[in-house]
Amino acid sequence: MSKVLEYFRTITATPRCSFKTDVMKEKIINIAKNLGYKVSFDKAGNILCQKGTPKVCLQSHYDMVCLGDVSKIELIEEQGILRAKNSTLGADNGMGMAIMFSVMEKFDNLECLFTNDEEVGLIGASGLELELTSHKLLNLDGEEEREIYIGCAGGTDIVSKLILEYLPLDKDEKIYEISIRNLVGGHSGVDIDKGIDSAIKILAEELEKHDLKLLHVEGGEVRNSISKNARAVVATCKEIELVNSALSVEKIEYKREYIKDGQKIVKALNAFAQGVRGFDKSLNIPSTSINLGVVRMEDGVLQIDCAARAMKNKDLITLSSETESFFQLIGCKTSQSDGHEPWVPDVGDFANVVKSEMLKVYDDASFCAIHAGLECGILIQRQSKKIEAVAIGPTIRFPHSLREECDLDSVKRISKVVERIIYGINEVN
Repeated sequence: MSKVLEYFRTITATPRCSFKTDVMKEKIINIAKNLGYKVSFDKAGNILCQKGTPKVCLQSHYDMVCLGDVSKIELIEEQGILRAKNSTLGADNGMGMAIMFSVMEKFDNLECLFTNDEEVGLIGASGLELELTSHKLLNLDGEEEREIYIGCAGGTDIVSKLILEYLPLDKDEKIYEISIRNLVGGHSGVDIDKGIDSAIKILAEELEKHDLKLLHVEGGEVRNSISKNARAVVATCKEIELVNSALSVEKIEYKREYIKDGQKIVKALNAFAQGVRGFDKSLNIPSTSINLGVVRMEDGVLQIDCAARAMKNKDLITLSSETESFFQLIGCKTSQSDGHEPWVPDVGDFANVVKSEMLKVYDDASFCAIHAGLECGILIQRQSKKIEAVAIGPTIRFPHSLREECDLDSVKRISKVVERIIYGINEVN
């Protein structure tokens, strides 16, 4: 356990925001080579480390969602819980990486795959050009220690853009900034059904209640996180009395031009159905959902970024089409990117091996699917031979937010399970 935490501190000290992972890539390569592993990598930045005759491949992604002050992440450990001061922790998926490094020290027949840019659309996995030796893939990106993931939602990002037309304000109109800040936020997959408030939605609802001219609006941090902050610049001849006390208003100086279609934009943001759109009772998770992740205005263009998820591909296609049509009604041009199909749940021989080892530690370990995106389905498709994948991981709460925390006892237990899986498979084979 001490070795896992030592590696996690090394990982945390290394910059690895999505799209800015070069330093972490070199760190992984150096650690693996020092442990006697053969290392190869591809154009997408994925890294495959191999030693001996591996029968199982461990896999984690090495980028992280960066919110807050991640230039120097300060770790805080209290009562068995690890978190970061004023930033995301990066246990998603840094703790999986740390477990991988620790077992790379202990086993001579093993391969480990570190994938790049997972948090921004599973880009690394989608571009994988490396061939695994193993037929079994153990993903360590699970976020609830008792659960054995054998399926996940598919997803796609929907981007809507509108070229803005501006008109001059009247002389007697005053300019105000209305804002809401520092909400709790959360992961747009695993937290979407937890009733977490969206800052963008709260702001839009308030703006709808007043007769205002819109000069500017922005909100959200990243596409796959529930928005924590939002602000609008508006103009009116009247004093603004806010209905929702969670927002604040102040008079400011600003360029005296308003957006011609500002009211349409506000109405669209207010009408957008944020969150869960359907629920799968058999899996006890959302079946479809969508997150209004980011709204921004730059160089006279409004951009709205949404992240759609679904457990069935046909539902994902329908939801994406409906979302595009919705924003097209206010004149937006829309597009989709970074799409991936669902990982369809399936229980195979390897899944039963994993469950057998999990049951030695957790009496209630069970198979399940997750409404977040895991790379397993894509990685299976990228191999020329049949691969069976399973995902597990330590308990990580509130990923993709400043509240992110990791249960250290769960790290210890999952590390033990991983070692037993590797040992058992090597012994049998």
